Amino acid sequence: MSKLKSRGKLTIGLLAVILAVGLSFMSTHVLAKDIKVLRIGIGIDPDTINPIEITTAIPANITELLYDTLFKTNAKGEVIPNMATEWSVSEDGLTWTFKLRHGIKFIDGAPLNAQTLKRHLELVQDPKVRMPLRFVFAQVKSLTIVDEYTVQYNFHAPYAPFLNLMTAFCIPSQKAVTPYDGSKLNQNPVGAGPYKLAEWMRGERMVLVRNENYWGKKPTVEKIIYQIIPETATRVAMLRAGQLDLAYSPTPADVPSLEADPNITVARPLSTRMIFMGMNTQKGPTKDKLIRQAFNYAVDKAAITDKILFKIAKPLDGPLPPSIFGYSRMQQQYTYNPEKAKALLKQANFSKDTVVKMITPNGRYTYDKQIAEAIQAYLQDIGVKAELRTYDWPTYMGITSKPLEQSEVELYLIGWGWPIYDADPYLLVYFSSFVHPPKGLNTTFYTNPEYDKAVGAAQQVMDPAKRKALYKEAGTMLWDDAAAIWLHVEPFAIVYQSRYQGLDIRPNERIYPTYATMK
Repeated sequence: MSKLKSRGKLTIGLLAVILAVGLSFMSTHVLAKDIKVLRIGIGIDPDTINPIEITTAIPANITELLYDTLFKTNAKGEVIPNMATEWSVSEDGLTWTFKLRHGIKFIDGAPLNAQTLKRHLELVQDPKVRMPLRFVFAQVKSLTIVDEYTVQYNFHAPYAPFLNLMTAFCIPSQKAVTPYDGSKLNQNPVGAGPYKLAEWMRGERMVLVRNENYWGKKPTVEKIIYQIIPETATRVAMLRAGQLDLAYSPTPADVPSLEADPNITVARPLSTRMIFMGMNTQKGPTKDKLIRQAFNYAVDKAAITDKILFKIAKPLDGPLPPSIFGYSRMQQQYTYNPEKAKALLKQANFSKDTVVKMITPNGRYTYDKQIAEAIQAYLQDIGVKAELRTYDWPTYMGITSKPLEQSEVELYLIGWGWPIYDADPYLLVYFSSFVHPPKGLNTTFYTNPEYDKAVGAAQQVMDPAKRKALYKEAGTMLWDDAAAIWLHVEPFAIVYQSRYQGLDIRPNERIYPTYATMK
């Protein structure tokens, strides 16, 4: 009888444990609710969401949600399958083979297949099509269709960063780009991503709604509203008032109080973006290397990160962020030295009557306008008359992307970052001589054949140690030639309501809220 009672107690005890576990499971799953609307405050209106023309991080992030990519990276920066399921590279590095996922359709009903990638390559290599990043595909000799879902990219020379780079390029519907109309694609994106564009009120908001026919796991966020709010303080105030669920780039001065608020979560990993004041190396007063070096010594970068950015950023000690493969700290440092700056200006016969033209965006980077104003003051301290103008992002992009003969830019505040952790998109893509506008993004118009040779060789070397040595060589040249006033690495600071979870915030300035939920 006592044994039966013991068994009975044991059975009841087991039931209690099972019930408790079940309730715990339910509490962690039932209470995690899908999100009807997620309101995100951003500082700029996208200049474009055409995947062929895209160059800016926030619009590129939005475009990814609309189109999707062949491959993605995980939280560690490793390449993982997505629209393509497999990849391989030949021993000589000249052929990359990709296998596509079956059954993916774009929102216009067109299938993803080998012909889609063939058409994409035709567009990005067509000189008549506006493609700022065309040089990324310059080494591709041809594309071979193996079967309906398998392609081979054939190269003129080995192309070490190709797989990583393909995580950053969105693929449009073949049907939507035949014939190609860039302006039409910008207004009516036709992708295969987890979201579709529902509304775009220029200067006000962009609304994305869930793609119910998405090939992957169904998104838990039904609608995303990007609200364009240039003023940082306004974004933070709206978040605190409950008018936003998430905001980009909080005011650095507000970070401590935001972190102390239990209703708000602050994420601020040091990003892959470097901030610098680009200088026109081909005309105007900044054509002289001595003047460019003088401007570097004139600016107290540590004071900017400490006093303006409240120590949330880190001064650059090389032309790459520390998290990027290929980074090396430069031996020569541009420490704050106004007397040396004045001496260099004197050596260059710089006239005190010269007016240097500066421009900056407002709301694109953390305290961008305030940083530009500080640099203006530092230049004035060494006797340089600096005229500063501020523009909204689309206008700013139009001004800085003009070819040399049309460009009036002398100094311009800019940030450069990529979603992949490799020096190639930084040193080759931004500062090589063959990517001057309109062919590319080198708006400093920096030209150095030895530099081009080093970064070009690094692209073709598959051995990581040899690649890094070549990047150090190239970086040393670029740093010494002072194509920019090297400033700092910007944090990717995001603040959001603590009731949300699973927002997937990455150091490479990407937010993937697709599977976020409410606690």
